[in-house]
Amino acid sequence: MPAGAEPLLLFRTLAASPRAWTKFAAGSLLDKGPLSLREREIVIHRTAARCGCGYEWGVHAALFAERAGLSRDQLRSTAAERVDHALWNEAEAVLIETVDALIDRKRLDDDEYDRLSLHYSADQILEIVQLVAFYHGVALICGALDLAPEPGTPKLPSRGE
Repeated sequence: MPAGAEPLLLFRTLAASPRAWTKFAAGSLLDKGPLSLREREIVIHRTAARCGCGYEWGVHAALFAERAGLSRDQLRSTAAERVDHALWNEAEAVLIETVDALIDRKRLDDDEYDRLSLHYSADQILEIVQLVAFYHGVALICGALDLAPEPGTPKLPSRGE
């Protein structure tokens, strides 16, 4: 968290259990990895939206979307049932399609993997899959604990918007 900012409700909740917090923090993938901030945020936003996790989508929209260079329309598109591909370059559209395949089927078929590998290295692909898995878990935690949205964070648009 930025200096002087209160930790997020999710962090405060998990910190009640030192083991839960340690394991969560160790798997968060928020350090500098093989993906750009923009790529990472596209994956996180789409995963949170597809999992119906307004808490996490709102946190990332408030804290990272602008820094990641996501326009208002792109941010909204991450939550749409049908993504507007005109808003994304080819590699970013493939990221979104990858998240959707992993959420829907928990796997990539050969064609999906081949399209992904045209734009991303093996290390980046593993990072993408791990991000989807981690933030799917975050969505489960937030939902199970019915975490209230953080003050000042945007609401997850409904899928039809």
